Amino acid sequence: MTAAATAAAMPVAAAPGRFLGIAEDFSTGRGTYAEQGSVFASVTGEVHKVGDDQNLLEVLPERGLPDSCTPEVGSTVIARVVRMTLERAECIIVAIGETVLSEKFRGVIRKQDVRFFEVDKVGMVECFRVGDFVRAQVLALGDLRSYVLSTASSDSHGVILAKSQAGGMLEPVSWQLMRCSVSGALEMRKVAKPA
Repeated sequence: MTAAATAAAMPVAAAPGRFLGIAEDFSTGRGTYAEQGSVFASVTGEVHKVGDDQNLLEVLPERGLPDSCTPEVGSTVIARVVRMTLERAECIIVAIGETVLSEKFRGVIRKQDVRFFEVDKVGMVECFRVGDFVRAQVLALGDLRSYVLSTASSDSHGVILAKSQAGGMLEPVSWQLMRCSVSGALEMRKVAKPA
């Protein structure tokens, strides 16, 4: 993809993990990161090209949004999975609704809060992987300042953004399968219903 094609396809707004351009053509600024030769958004906000050559990419949260929000019971949040066990997925909450957080909060998705049916058959590694971005609802304030999260309360809750083992972005196929954009391989996840 050429720099002109990348610039033409560049989104005005981006969510975490959204492809913004090729690392050869752009440098990373606030709210972005480079991985495997590509530049991605690390926060939700507006995409800006800055600098004399317009080659520095930044993603900045919308102005006028409160800088300091805290999750409340019933809030819909976006969380990134940072650690997995057989019984739970530990997360960092990065946004509440559309508001990117300046302070990070810990969250946990317990096995019994993944879905309402066949709870005893839930395999956490079949639902989430480290690095996945998950839309979830806050159930309660847990212990040690971590929030208890649930993906069972709505079909729109679950994995919204993930990378495959091959390094490609995963695209939803069904409520429990995602397809790798590079290899075409299917991987299991608890998939959020696409909007």
